[in-house]
Amino acid sequence: MRTDYVSIIENLCTHEEISTLARTLYSAYQPFHIDIQVWETIKKVFPKEVYEAIEPFKKTIVGHKIVNDLVLKHFPGECTIKYHFIKNYLNRSDEVSTFEMNVGNSRLDIGRINGKSHAYEIKTELDSLDKLDKQLYDYLKVFDFVHVVVHVKHLQKVMEQVPEQCGIISFRNDNGKWKFYTRRKAIQNTAIDPTAQLQCLTSKELDQLIRLSSYKENPVGRSNKEEFILHMIAAEKINHLFKNLIKKRFQKRWDHIEKNFERINPIDLQMFFRTEADPYWVYYKNSSMV
Repeated sequence: MRTDYVSIIENLCTHEEISTLARTLYSAYQPFHIDIQVWETIKKVFPKEVYEAIEPFKKTIVGHKIVNDLVLKHFPGECTIKYHFIKNYLNRSDEVSTFEMNVGNSRLDIGRINGKSHAYEIKTELDSLDKLDKQLYDYLKVFDFVHVVVHVKHLQKVMEQVPEQCGIISFRNDNGKWKFYTRRKAIQNTAIDPTAQLQCLTSKELDQLIRLSSYKENPVGRSNKEEFILHMIAAEKINHLFKNLIKKRFQKRWDHIEKNFERINPIDLQMFFRTEADPYWVYYKNSSMV
């Protein structure tokens, strides 16, 4: 069924038109809208003749699926790359992944904790590299291994620009299949800054770190907690405990993604990670009841 409505849209639009439609639709789309609201968004975005051509599918296809299939195929944005990249790391023993973690003044696209910590910054063909230096500066203070996941369009510039210890993974769309290639392996970071790691933790996590280190004293105030930890705990142990705490923070969310991965529309993956919502109710087909 997916091929039917996507093919109809493709036959009625030029490549440039459908790319613009996919981008506009993604910007207007709200995953938590009910089905009938998503169809209203589709109606507003699509040209009249295109909408009328796919409207018969409204009785049987949830609007979220229409948006997902069009965006996933015709909008090479970050949401598309995240889905195709992260599915390679599902159901790995003793491993947790995370999306959009605050690190310094940056927001990390994907993080992985599996005894070692890995940071992945994604740069699609639609992105610029203007912020990359600052982002890598932040990540190299906190993670054992730092990687740039980059469209082949940016590959040569990234190879020249990023520090040697950063891994580089290129990707491209090969007839609808997204393929990833390791161009340079990451070197384990030896310049981790424990202060930067502590700043990534919540106040409650700082308390847990102190308790995990078997210290009975618990200073009051965030700055005092950080100062106490830096004075009493070695940097290597802070790194170890930091990874345990980040893993614990995101374990439940990642378990939810792994359990429901096949039921979640790819472009909605990050929203389900953040909210742990039930895909059944988000994608409930109720337009025929209205």
